[in-house]
Amino acid sequence: MDQRGQATPAVDRTVTYQEDPPRTWTRICLAAYALWAVYQAFQLLPDELTAWLVVCAMSLLLLLCLLAVPLSKRLYHRIRLADGELRVGRERLAVASLTPVSLTAAAGEPDRAGLREYRASLTPDQLKEARRRTNALTRPRLVGGAWAVPVGMEELVVETVEGASLVIATRDRAGLLGALTRARGV
Repeated sequence: MDQRGQATPAVDRTVTYQEDPPRTWTRICLAAYALWAVYQAFQLLPDELTAWLVVCAMSLLLLLCLLAVPLSKRLYHRIRLADGELRVGRERLAVASLTPVSLTAAAGEPDRAGLREYRASLTPDQLKEARRRTNALTRPRLVGGAWAVPVGMEELVVETVEGASLVIATRDRAGLLGALTRARGV
């Protein structure tokens, strides 16, 4: 029973799901930086230690720029579902707080390819009207703490029992939706 005396919905706590960002780009960048530092060491050391340190520091700034997006995705969009709790980045949601109706509706929404086909079928006037209506709507809150859904990720829109609409950025929309549906018992 919850605080209002209503029965708490059943949640399957055995369902687990994990979605970590791929590390390929990070590994490539780190290997390239290490090779560059070793190459520069052979060119500049032992005579020019200060020049080598400056080159490595400047290269490190470039490396941080190249790794900003993967680090951001890891911090804000890492997804874990375990023990009836959905963790997206820094945020935690109880699976019981997600409405079964919104999970069912999300399953019926088209994927990215379907949306592309739909936009391609619109005339310029219809597309302009659709954009105007979309901009007039308030966007649901993005779960995890980031500002926007990163490139290469899809949106999953769900609602809570309190009526709040939430957007979850995911790489595997069908996998996450399936795990949430199983956990929620829909």
